[in-house]
Amino acid sequence: MDYDQILRKKRKKFIVEPEALPVRFSYGKTDIEKIVPHRDPFLLVDKLTGFNPEEKIIAGSTFIDPEWPLFKGHFPEYPVYPGCLEVEMTGQLGLCMNYFVTNNVTEISGTPEIAPIRATRIVGAYYLQPVLPGTTVQIVAQLLEHDGYFGKIIGQIITEEGLVACVSISEVCFL
Repeated sequence: MDYDQILRKKRKKFIVEPEALPVRFSYGKTDIEKIVPHRDPFLLVDKLTGFNPEEKIIAGSTFIDPEWPLFKGHFPEYPVYPGCLEVEMTGQLGLCMNYFVTNNVTEISGTPEIAPIRATRIVGAYYLQPVLPGTTVQIVAQLLEHDGYFGKIIGQIITEEGLVACVSISEVCFL
């Protein structure tokens, strides 16, 4: 599979309209912390909003708070949310999807075990428009391939203006 080709194709068209996902839910940070190892200030997904178990697509959202200290330096005259954090945000959403896919569930219940995972390769990213402070972004991630050890994920960042970033994390190692 040519992941760079997929990335180029997906920078122009939504993977899915997040509202169109067949399983709808509204999990917040407390629930997300049950299935990922990240914590504030580095938990970059605020909500999980939908899931398609057959297509292995998940959607979430986060508010880009203008009060975050990173905007004092990135950039003082023109604050922009860093692209590397958009990659991380997509990866964290992919980790949430791993919970649902691996456990073959559509809900977070009990005290689930947090899967150890590491990104090992990022194919690339297209930043089509800046993500500005005060914006609520929708995040969509799709698992393209998984062999039990490595997974390949593509993600998109969406604002009211439309698709603003497309990211391909081509290898994620499930430890």
